[in-house]
Amino acid sequence: MSIGCTYINSSAIIHHMKTIKLTLPYPPTVNHYWGQLGSKKFLGKKGKEFREAVFLCSLNARKGALNERLHMEVYLYPPDNRKRDVDNILKPLLDALEHANVYENDSQIDKLCVTRMPVTKGGVCDVVITELNQDLQLLPDR
Repeated sequence: MSIGCTYINSSAIIHHMKTIKLTLPYPPTVNHYWGQLGSKKFLGKKGKEFREAVFLCSLNARKGALNERLHMEVYLYPPDNRKRDVDNILKPLLDALEHANVYENDSQIDKLCVTRMPVTKGGVCDVVITELNQDLQLLPDR
């Protein structure tokens, strides 16, 4: 899978009030994101390409890393009808967003919603990240 610049044009929009919306290429699976040679693990070719694409797509949206607790919505539009585990795609996506300085660390994510969408030629991943404030609670008090 090649990640080209056609995905990057006008792909990032910043909304008022600490919400970022990104349209990214479809993420590689964990198996293609990382490579391994013996006992050494390294970022694979597809991992490097995806990281670079995420960095470029997020340039217009970020003005420094988000540093509060986060709510993230991920909409995955797979490139074809093959069986895919959505959880196998999340770690490369979260890692690339952190590496691109969209947020400081993926441990900031308190709520993560993933939705598989209809097949889209080439595959696409829409991401909406919102900083949670103290007024917004995820669960009622116990």
